[in-house]
Amino acid sequence: MSISFWMAGVHPSLFVFLGSTICTLLSVMAGESIGLFIGASVMDFQRAITLMTVFSLALMLVGGYFVENIPSFMRWLSFLSPFKYAFDASQQMVFDRNVPCDGSGFLESICGDNVEYATAQQVKDLLNIQGSVAFNVGMLFVMFLLPRYGAYLALRMKKQRGRA
Repeated sequence: MSISFWMAGVHPSLFVFLGSTICTLLSVMAGESIGLFIGASVMDFQRAITLMTVFSLALMLVGGYFVENIPSFMRWLSFLSPFKYAFDASQQMVFDRNVPCDGSGFLESICGDNVEYATAQQVKDLLNIQGSVAFNVGMLFVMFLLPRYGAYLALRMKKQRGRA
């Protein structure tokens, strides 16, 4: 990530690089927590692997990286995805200033005649970025802690059942 961030020229700021890196690491730790919870809850190894594969792929798909137009009946799943919160927080940090209208066509709806820059808020609205950086990072912390606590409770219940 440290090489590709600077090569892509996303944002020439060390703060944005460190913030995006932290959001990525929090997303990985939240995904790990979900895996720990499923692993502690499902004792059959093959079932746990299958469930985790399906669940992680679903969270990746609705997280905003791969699919932009999520069907309405699946939209609620995006709020369970740590990828959504990491992606939104990173986008909030990257698009904190006006974006030049370069004629690429992506900002065509914002950049009309004689408009040189799209404001940061216009770009955030176009990309459908939700929540502030603090909210998204807070949700990543919650998604890191709650599944771990759930895994602890699941293991504790299994231990108590084993003693009885």
